[in-house]
Amino acid sequence: MRMMMRSYLQAIGFVIFALLVIALSIDLGKTLESLRAKADATDTPLWRLLLPYASYRATDIITRLLGTACVVGGFVAVLLRHLRREDVVLGAAGMSPRVHFSALLAVALVVGSVQFGFQNWLRPVAVKAQVETQLGRYGRWFGGSRLDSQWILDNDMALRTNIIRGDSGRLESLKIFEGLSEPTLSRLIEADSALPDPTTGLWDLQNVTLWTQDTDFAPVHSDSLTMALPLRATQLQWYDVHGYYLPNAVARDIVQLSGTAAASDAATVLAFRKAALLLPGIFVLLGASLAQAGIRGHRLNAPRLLSLAAAGYLSVVVVKSFLILGINGRIAPELSAALPLAIAFAIACLLQLRHAGYLFRASPVDRKQVS
Repeated sequence: MRMMMRSYLQAIGFVIFALLVIALSIDLGKTLESLRAKADATDTPLWRLLLPYASYRATDIITRLLGTACVVGGFVAVLLRHLRREDVVLGAAGMSPRVHFSALLAVALVVGSVQFGFQNWLRPVAVKAQVETQLGRYGRWFGGSRLDSQWILDNDMALRTNIIRGDSGRLESLKIFEGLSEPTLSRLIEADSALPDPTTGLWDLQNVTLWTQDTDFAPVHSDSLTMALPLRATQLQWYDVHGYYLPNAVARDIVQLSGTAAASDAATVLAFRKAALLLPGIFVLLGASLAQAGIRGHRLNAPRLLSLAAAGYLSVVVVKSFLILGINGRIAPELSAALPLAIAFAIACLLQLRHAGYLFRASPVDRKQVS
């Protein structure tokens, strides 16, 4: 059992290392000049920027590609054991299939724990560090604190404002249009700025001008106005940042904005982070099952193996597709996270049953390979 565990973990480790080296090389090729320019501008040795940035990117890359590495690693580990005739020897020695499945379960616990930790804690911290230090593409995308002329739509309200995001987030130059569902607007509000009240969830607008139907749209000036807006203080801090990059606490707060695109995004990300504990193990089982389906006797059927490997990669694409569907509110967040894993697990189980000869009649050569 330990030998099988080691073979799976070594294969997964090698694949993720190879993917990490390739992805980091491509990334550094694009960002090295900007890092060098930042080092020159701040009179900082290049390595003091390069090493932290590389660690942040490595965390992000491992989180993204560990699922792929599990499919490929499980696939490769089975093929290598077959080439070394280990499956034949173990089968002849009368090894029970329980040993193989116990090894897979142990591997699933290891890689699932790694993925769960990276998804829920390490990756959000790494992304935040890149934003705060203005390094890499995340620093370029999310590092700017000011977003001008942003439109925010609610059921019956539209808001046009300049957003200052960050720990001291606020709104500036607001225009609020109410009564969008009616033939004419019911109220128009302009304000110089708005600050969130963390205790009530309301917003304090400053230097306000109102036009309402009750006053025949004559302007009414006020020093301040407290009202609800389709934004939360936490969402303002991370405005226009995809839920995939948010810490869990922030995502849970944004989920409270039910019915908004941001809430669907955050809820789907949280559901996928919970499923991260199961995803790598299911993918290892799927990769191993696909490889076993491509083995016939002592020979490897190359075209069959290539098609099965493509099917394994397709399972990774399916997971990402369901993530997009959940983010856009097409299906429920929990369903978008659970359904692709259930499909992958069902396919792996069917392949295992077929390999064991329970689902279809196996050839004598196939039965000898069952271990």
